[in-house]
Amino acid sequence: MACILPPGKGPLVIVRPYQSPSGESLLYLIPQSVHAALSGDLASHWGNGGFQPLVHPEVVWPAIFHHDDGWIPTDNAPPIDAQTKRPVSFLDSPAADSHAIWTKSIQGAARISPFAQYLIAEHFMMLREHSHSADSEAGRTFLSKYEELCDTWRDRWEERHPACHEEEVQLALRQLRFFDWFSLWLCLAERTERHTFEETPQELPLTVTPQKEGEFLIEPWPWTVDDVHVAVGGWLVPDRDYDNTDDLLREMTDWRRLNWRFVSN
Repeated sequence: MACILPPGKGPLVIVRPYQSPSGESLLYLIPQSVHAALSGDLASHWGNGGFQPLVHPEVVWPAIFHHDDGWIPTDNAPPIDAQTKRPVSFLDSPAADSHAIWTKSIQGAARISPFAQYLIAEHFMMLREHSHSADSEAGRTFLSKYEELCDTWRDRWEERHPACHEEEVQLALRQLRFFDWFSLWLCLAERTERHTFEETPQELPLTVTPQKEGEFLIEPWPWTVDDVHVAVGGWLVPDRDYDNTDDLLREMTDWRRLNWRFVSN
């Protein structure tokens, strides 16, 4: 399994810098499917104050939780960048690779609902539309394909749920996008400064203030429970040059949890 990029084929993970208590530079490698599960955990019990609960939670919650399931078969063997000699981050995924994995996620959502397929496809289309490869041949092909399929999936959903209005559909999309970003924000780096999410589903600002390690003060409080505990798992590996994926796999033996607690005033 000697995998090096380019040409850019292979699974990609979230690469989070980490420094051990002794000062050693390490990397947390967090699988994409684990990040997506965190987004689902963050969406659980959502809906306090000005923050509306999930729209059609029987569909929207599993869509959020499973939106990156296309990564599961390949989450465990990250490729190595030929120039940096480090594991390749999903942020650097070539468009063609992303499209193939996104397609698997969208296809897998068929077991949930046509509406789940619609939401996940629209989410990925938005990511592509706002990327530098939107006007590439691969980007245009992906967008054209799923624009047509999304119309079909939404028609099927509305046949079964004629009372589902455009406002609910747009809110569901904003909910998926927000929880995806909230989860990524937590996973990508240690957060030590106050941050305000301006683009929440209701466009009501949400402020996150670090307290002690792993604990954040949230204002205003968006959940229907008194406090929230969430976690992800990932491999902790040395931040060093790697020859190939086999070299990295020999270091991927230390699976660690990252834990967070959210509290209100």
